[in-house]
Amino acid sequence: MKKTLIIGPVFTEILNDVDELPKGNEDFIPKHTEQRVRGSGYETARVLNGFGFPYELIAPAGTGIYGDLVKKECAENHVPVIAKPGINGCMYTLTDAKGKEGYMCVPGAEYEFDLEDIQYIDPEEISLAAVFGSMLTGENASDLIQALDDLNQPILFIPENRGDEIDEEILKEMLALQPQLFLTDSEAYFIAGACTNDMKETADALYRESEAAVMIYQEQEGIYTEDGDEPALIPCHRKIQLNMLTAGYMAAITAGISRQSALRYAVSFAEDCGRAMPDSSLFEREKRQLAKMILGK
Repeated sequence: MKKTLIIGPVFTEILNDVDELPKGNEDFIPKHTEQRVRGSGYETARVLNGFGFPYELIAPAGTGIYGDLVKKECAENHVPVIAKPGINGCMYTLTDAKGKEGYMCVPGAEYEFDLEDIQYIDPEEISLAAVFGSMLTGENASDLIQALDDLNQPILFIPENRGDEIDEEILKEMLALQPQLFLTDSEAYFIAGACTNDMKETADALYRESEAAVMIYQEQEGIYTEDGDEPALIPCHRKIQLNMLTAGYMAAITAGISRQSALRYAVSFAEDCGRAMPDSSLFEREKRQLAKMILGK
């Protein structure tokens, strides 16, 4: 079985519960605060670990209290990170009484990419390179684009709502690599240039741009997908975590399941996870579900 290459961050999240999200530069008074390790690279690796699927992870981890927490928890959960000399940043997440969230990123070494991070990877061992948008916000984003071009393997690009922070030329070069796109509806409209409010027209525009499958998550509807053949909508029944959705999709693709079936599985997996990381008992159920899909039952 070939590996998935994951290029995504691992960071310390400082979670704050507040009565109301601040507007503009207003101060906020948290009712409860906790620290935890999060990030698309971390959560995807945890999911693939749970399924026992092989992968390579490019996730920088710097120094300082936030970097130390990242390296400690990653070691405990068998998630490999790449040590960097710079200071790690963090992510502040604010959640109000209605469950609405606001974010503030304090970037650091966790977004630094070096060509040497990928040089030891054998392209022949990679089936898919999953690239998360936050890794294109760092200073060496052009090096990452070059490395992906040299790798010459299929790419899955997940902007993770960071598209407005990616340099326009870098985003253009990324799309020129013809990646599959997995993004939210608001991100889809933004990257398509806000040329229309119609989902089908937006998906068509992105498909013409990337010349690869486009998968758009709509919170109230599901996943609208366009691949140049027959567009489809895979419904979902509740709000789900985007990282669990994309991780479930990668797990199903790694298992050899067709793309649209993988999307249906990804929705089911993310709904089963809810707002938490899956535990061992859930992984056992999910493995059985994947096995049934592989066998066509």
